[in-house]
Amino acid sequence: MRKHFPLAPPIEQIKQHLFGVSEGLIQAVSHGETSSAIANAVRRSPEWKEYHSDIQNARTAKPDEETRCPPPTIPAQIRDLIRRRVAAAALAALPLPAPGQIIAIDKIVTPRPAEIDAIMMVPLHVLLDEPGEAPAVWHGWLVSAETDYASWWDFVLQEQDAPFDPEAAMVQLWNPVRLYLPMAERVVGRLAPARLQAVRSLAADFLASEAPADVAAWPGRAASRATSAGLRVTTGSPLGDKRDTRHRYQQLYFEAAEAIRQPARLALRELAQIPVGREGTFLHRLIAAAGRATELLLPEPRVAVAMSRDGASGIPDLSWPNVARLRLHQLTAKGEGRMEVMAVGAEPLVVEVRKGAQVEERIDLPPGGVDTVSWDQASTALLLITTSGRRLELTLEASDPLID
Repeated sequence: MRKHFPLAPPIEQIKQHLFGVSEGLIQAVSHGETSSAIANAVRRSPEWKEYHSDIQNARTAKPDEETRCPPPTIPAQIRDLIRRRVAAAALAALPLPAPGQIIAIDKIVTPRPAEIDAIMMVPLHVLLDEPGEAPAVWHGWLVSAETDYASWWDFVLQEQDAPFDPEAAMVQLWNPVRLYLPMAERVVGRLAPARLQAVRSLAADFLASEAPADVAAWPGRAASRATSAGLRVTTGSPLGDKRDTRHRYQQLYFEAAEAIRQPARLALRELAQIPVGREGTFLHRLIAAAGRATELLLPEPRVAVAMSRDGASGIPDLSWPNVARLRLHQLTAKGEGRMEVMAVGAEPLVVEVRKGAQVEERIDLPPGGVDTVSWDQASTALLLITTSGRRLELTLEASDPLID
C-alpha cells in the first residue's frame, strides 16, 4: 500500500460528525422535537454541557472584549466551499424526483411516525437512479463529501458536474440505498444523463467484478479510468490492508445509511399490506398515477371509528401528504365507485370528477372539510386542486381489468 498524506478530515472526526451529538440534535432537544428517550441521552452528553456553556460565555462577554478583536480572515478554502454551496442553492427550486438528482435528506420520515424512535444526526445525501418497487421509493446511492477516502468503487464528481454542494462530492457505489421520497428535502446537485450513465456503468462493474489486484492501494489519491463499457470515471484506488482507514470509513457510512434504508423498508411494508383484489388493484393504480406526476399517495391505516364497519375490509386510506386523505367506500366490477375526500392541510381543496374535459361533479372543501364524490364507468379522472396551484390527477380508466 502506497503511503500518502494524512486523509482529511481524520476518521474520528467523521465518526463524530455522523454519530456524535450535533448542534442540530441539541437544538431539536431544546425545542422538544425528539422523544424523551433521545432527549435524556442528549442531556447527559458532554456536548450538551459544552454547547450551553458556550452560550453562557457569549452572553457574559464584555462588549469591549468583542470589539477589540479584528474580524477573522476567511481562508481561501472556506471561501471556495461557500461559493460552491451558493452556486448549488439554485438547484433547490427543481421539482423532484428525477434520475441524476442529488437529494439532501434532513429528517427521518416514515408512514407511521412512531415506528422509529430516531432523529437524523446530520444531513445525508443520495443520488437518485430510478424508481423502485413503489412510486414512493427510489433506488440510488449514498453521496458524501470526503473525496480523500475514495475507493475503486467511489465516483468522484468533477468540475463538469458543477454546481453541486461540496457535501455531496462523491457517489458511493458500494453503498446503495432505497429512498422513501417524503424524506427528500431539496436538490443539491444534478448529473447530466451522460454522467449518470457513467455512474451506472461503474455500479454495474462493482456488481460484476472485483477491484484489480495489480493496482496498488493508494489512500488519498483519485485518478481517471475507464469502466468496462469504456466510460470515463474518476475514482480512488482499491482498498488496502487493515491499516487502510478507508475500511473504517466505509463501515461508518454503511451504518449511517440505515437512517435512509429503514424508512424505505417500512414504506414498502406498508405498500405490501394493500390487499389483493379489485380495490387493491385500484389503489395501486392511483398510487402509480400520482408517482408519474411526481406526487405522492401513501397508504395509511384507517382510523377506527366506533360502530363503523369501514375498517373491517382492511382497505387502507390514501394520503396526499399535508393536502388530502382519500377513503374508498365502493368500487364495482364495472369501475363505478364512491370515495370520501378530506382536506387535511391548511389550504382549501377543489375536487372534480371528469369525463374527458367535462366536469361531472365538483366539490369545494375548506381545511378540515370532508365530502364524498362518485363516478361511473365512463368517468376518466379524479382531480384534486389546491388554492396554491398543486394538482393531482388520478385516472379512473382501467388500463387492465380490475381483479375480483
